[in-house]
Amino acid sequence: MKKMFFLLLAAIIGIPCMAQQMRMGLVKDQDGYTNIRKGPGTNYEIVDKVPDGMFVNFTKGTKGWHKIYTTYTSGEEQEFIGYMAANKIVVPPRQGAWKQVAQVKDEDGYTNIRKGPGTNYAIVDKVRDGSYILISGEYDDPWFKVYNQKGTQRGYISAKKVLRLESPEF
Repeated sequence: MKKMFFLLLAAIIGIPCMAQQMRMGLVKDQDGYTNIRKGPGTNYEIVDKVPDGMFVNFTKGTKGWHKIYTTYTSGEEQEFIGYMAANKIVVPPRQGAWKQVAQVKDEDGYTNIRKGPGTNYAIVDKVRDGSYILISGEYDDPWFKVYNQKGTQRGYISAKKVLRLESPEF
């Protein structure tokens, strides 16, 4: 009985000490950017701004706010920056091979997304040049499938119009 009590006590004490899993999410805000604040609320000072379409590292915070961390790729330890409203971060679901991040090249201000893979298909949407999008396809494909942040296919985009980036692990 004593042994069971101590195991239960150790588990309860250990729970808050467990490190939260770092996740990566896509900033989605129609204003074009989202604020990082010193504390979990709009009454706290703004310490940084993150453009719409950028990825951030975060852990779950409190009261609708996530803790944001630096994004090092060289193996350095990530440092805490501040808090961001949780509803401004979208975590794409894991779905097969579409985990490619691409940036739409700056050319004419926007690029068409078409219903099928070719210019003879109808335009179903447009995306601003410079935006980050989620795509799937092989490197030699002339057209890539384009997905929204929830993993739903939006249409197709010409491979000539995108620059593939190193994809983060979702």
